[in-house]
Amino acid sequence: MKVLFFSILIPALLPVALVLFYVWHKDKNEREPISVILLTVVFGAVVSFVAGPVELAIEKFLVLFLDVDSVGYSLIENFFGVALVEEFLKWLIIMIFIWQNKNFDHSYDAIVYTVASSLGFAAAENIGYIINYGKFVAISRAVFAIPGHASFGVFMGYFIAKAKFASVNEKPRTVKLLLSVAVPTIVHGIYDFLLSPAAENLSFSGFFTAYVVVVDIASFFLIRSQFKHDKILKKVSE
Repeated sequence: MKVLFFSILIPALLPVALVLFYVWHKDKNEREPISVILLTVVFGAVVSFVAGPVELAIEKFLVLFLDVDSVGYSLIENFFGVALVEEFLKWLIIMIFIWQNKNFDHSYDAIVYTVASSLGFAAAENIGYIINYGKFVAISRAVFAIPGHASFGVFMGYFIAKAKFASVNEKPRTVKLLLSVAVPTIVHGIYDFLLSPAAENLSFSGFFTAYVVVVDIASFFLIRSQFKHDKILKKVSE
């Protein structure tokens, strides 16, 4: 049990907990209930087990028509076979369990919950990676993958907050909801593509670290901006 705890769970979950605590602690108006946050994390972890088979099925379908070494295969597989699948599942958690939750009553709450969903997904992935490749992989995951998933969640939360505000005020929300899936999918897809053999063949892989830094900085400033301008989600008088 000690081996499991120190070799797998601590390396896998500690960076997730630290990032989530940072985002949650920034909520100065009314911090979200820990029970709801943890439930969102658990749901995020659960859908990671759904994503795997779906991604594998898409991969097997694509190889019937495309060369696995081609740029086309890599683009479709990374953007649609991985990024869209994962971001849609995380988004679905928010729409099913959080959208109508009474605690989702401020704009910054959207980022807290989407990051929780994303980090639950990342935590399950982390455990799998450490079991398969050893605890030292946790270092690269903590530097790149965990902040990456959190950043995808931040972009998602930004647009979900706008969609929720529009919904409360009985205004069109469809475009904002589409953006809440599309934007993190694009950011995630580029992240994955830059790690692919096709990107390496095109000499794009060298941009990966710079891309991660830019995405992380952008999400950091977006978090700061959103909690500074946090507002209650209520109907605005005409």
